[in-house]
Amino acid sequence: MAVQTYNLKETVVVNVYGKNQVGTIAERAKTVRGFRYLIHMENGREHEGVYVDSNDVTVYIDSRLTKSFVNHQTQTTKLINDTIDIVNNS
Repeated sequence: MAVQTYNLKETVVVNVYGKNQVGTIAERAKTVRGFRYLIHMENGREHEGVYVDSNDVTVYIDSRLTKSFVNHQTQTTKLINDTIDIVNNS
C-alpha cells in the first residue's frame, strides 16, 4: 500500500508523544523515505521533519485518523450548508 501524501494547507491529525493533535501542512520536502512535512499545530506549535505513519518516531501524521477526521469535517460542513439552504428557502 502506498504511503498517503498531503499538500500544503491540508488538515492532518498528528500523533505527538502518544496524543493526537490537529494541524495543517506548512511545507513539504521530498526525501529518500518519502515526504517530510512541517506542520503548524492548532496550539501554535510547529513540528518539522514529520513523516506519515512512521511509528518508530515520537511525532508522525496518522493517515487513518486524518482521513476519518477530514471526512467527518466535510460531512458536518455539508449538513450545516444543507440546513442553511433549507431555512433560506422556506
